[in-house]
Amino acid sequence: MAKQSVNFAGVRQISRCEIHQSIKAVNAQRPGPCTQQERAKFIVVKDRNGDDDVAVCIQRNGKYQWHVIKDLEPLIHESCKEILTSSRNNGDGVYQISVGNNTVIDVYCQMTNVSGCKGGGWTLAMKINGSLSTFKYSSSYWTSKNAYNDDAYGRNGGLDNREYKGSTYWRTSFKEICVVMKYGGRLRAFSFSYPASSLYNLIADGNHRQTQVGRAQWKSLISGSSLQLHCNREGFNLRSDSTLSKYRVTVKVRLGIIANQQNHCDSPDSYVGLGAEGGWNYPVDPNWCQPPDKSLNSAGNLGQCSPDNGNKNTKAMAYILVR
Repeated sequence: MAKQSVNFAGVRQISRCEIHQSIKAVNAQRPGPCTQQERAKFIVVKDRNGDDDVAVCIQRNGKYQWHVIKDLEPLIHESCKEILTSSRNNGDGVYQISVGNNTVIDVYCQMTNVSGCKGGGWTLAMKINGSLSTFKYSSSYWTSKNAYNDDAYGRNGGLDNREYKGSTYWRTSFKEICVVMKYGGRLRAFSFSYPASSLYNLIADGNHRQTQVGRAQWKSLISGSSLQLHCNREGFNLRSDSTLSKYRVTVKVRLGIIANQQNHCDSPDSYVGLGAEGGWNYPVDPNWCQPPDKSLNSAGNLGQCSPDNGNKNTKAMAYILVR
């Protein structure tokens, strides 16, 4: 039998989890009366073969009656991944998902493949323009539950050039992260496993959390990228080991990899990543290298001070998606 999407008048849209939580324990063969007080209640009933079905109390033609739902598919799912395998999947675009507490939000779902991130069902969380300072490392957007362009303008274009931070940043749990960068009109991406209750819980406290992606994978996000040879610290909330104030000008990155020409992480000068800052306002001192390009770069690749592929200051559009 084909799946049914149920949307009876007066019955609010609900998630699969909410349906399971609301099913009442009743006599499956004698469910009792369906009345105004029982309206929108879900129960388990038996069919003629003795199998369990779900029934909902609805009002139809002025009368209250139990309606049996076969192969129930809720109208509101809890993630883009759930929608991917449902009849509601209409490709890339905006959908509604339930985030608990009877709250439904609009999200952009990437349903088609993004090179390097297997399959679809990804929920867009952030879009960052490396030429702008909106999402640099010290921006409060990383440490707060404040959205940015979380509307049709910012959200609905998907992997376009408009900056965006959705409430998905703090409301969406996940098992995988997809990092995408767009430079020269080409998208490059990879995904990795990192279960968490939200991006906010991974980033907002400022603590370093290591990933195991690898230097080569991070470099693959930008064609021709360049990094120094040492340090190679990767993950979330990256910065130098030194507490000396003179090193506060070295690079910092919210998600990515940082590197240094010395065999330590006291003074990293290069990175591939997003939510970046620093690496350019260096003292005029013979002990410091002098960056050839001192313009801001909050997402992309900064390579300087003896990197492996020449000096770079490549500013990209960067995207974070979760699943």
